[in-house]
Amino acid sequence: MKWLLGIAFTLCIVPAIAVPQEPSKQPPVIMEPDRFDQWGDLRPNDENARLNKIAIQAKEWHLSIIHLVIHAGEIACAGEARARGMRARNYLMRRGIPPERIVWTDAGWSKEVKVQVWIWPPELGKPKIDPGINIKRSAVKLEKNCRVKYRGPIASGN
Repeated sequence: MKWLLGIAFTLCIVPAIAVPQEPSKQPPVIMEPDRFDQWGDLRPNDENARLNKIAIQAKEWHLSIIHLVIHAGEIACAGEARARGMRARNYLMRRGIPPERIVWTDAGWSKEVKVQVWIWPPELGKPKIDPGINIKRSAVKLEKNCRVKYRGPIASGN
């Protein structure tokens, strides 16, 4: 009797497993991950609050890489994007994020300071930088011997 149940069970399950699946017509679409955050010229405390949220999320996604893409503004210190990148990296490291999980990129200049953040797996590589927001070096007022600081909102008409 048990062998009869075994045969009946096998006859019901095997055809379901053995039926070949039709190949999909199109390959699966892998969507580009959304940007995690973006900000402009912020006061240090406001920037640190944003970086705290990034650190918390990166700890939850423990295999992810933090990508910071930094544009200096139309009025900028020499090396401003680099200084902002290093400052953010150092802050995130103090919050417990290993340095190999933090990648920052100097993306050139735009009308205003812009920091864009992605947190994603290393297999995806670096985010693509939109060249359409860049301005030419000739349009930038580059200050020398200045400190990277919050400049406040840009006044119109200057």
